[in-house]
Amino acid sequence: MIELSDDLIFAEGGRRVCYVHPDDPDKCVKVLSARGNPRTRRKKAVWYKKMRPLSCFDDNKGELKDFRDFERRGEGVWEFFPRCYGMQETNRGDGIVTDLIRDEGGIISITVKQYLKAQGQTPELLTALDRFFDLMMNYRIITRDILHHNLVIQRRDNGVRIVMIDGFGSSEMIPFSSWIQSVARKKVARKIARFKTRYGFSSGEVLV
Repeated sequence: MIELSDDLIFAEGGRRVCYVHPDDPDKCVKVLSARGNPRTRRKKAVWYKKMRPLSCFDDNKGELKDFRDFERRGEGVWEFFPRCYGMQETNRGDGIVTDLIRDEGGIISITVKQYLKAQGQTPELLTALDRFFDLMMNYRIITRDILHHNLVIQRRDNGVRIVMIDGFGSSEMIPFSSWIQSVARKKVARKIARFKTRYGFSSGEVLV
């Protein structure tokens, strides 16, 4: 069992808490918070979603399924996603273990949201985003809405790259995008366009 403590927390999302792995600082352990409890979420869902299995309301189980899909895409996908090491038992509930994205110097990489607030739309950020979006299109990676706080910018000796740490996986009840390549490409393109509009990459006005 992995023993987690509050001093290992480095981020908290809407439904999960992120810990530095106590035995490996290059790994992250994501555990469901009270707001992420699957039973509570299903209870609050609209009537037609209540019929879905309880596992559909568990972010960790959903993410694990997404990672298994990524593994079938080939090695190239790990250029912009952390690797996953499965589910493990912790003293705070089952946690999903993934890479913890750090800069070359060991500092935990900041989110694109933090980067934009500090530095704005720099050439290095724009170049890194273009490469990230190209890879998404090439691999036809279906995600939920692409949000700037779910992307980190990692500094390495050979430059920077964008890594998506949350928000991946399709929200479709019937996964047409997974079955038809042309549909997938159009959906990915829409997600990218929405990101650019939402955060001012189309107009030049940065919205942080």
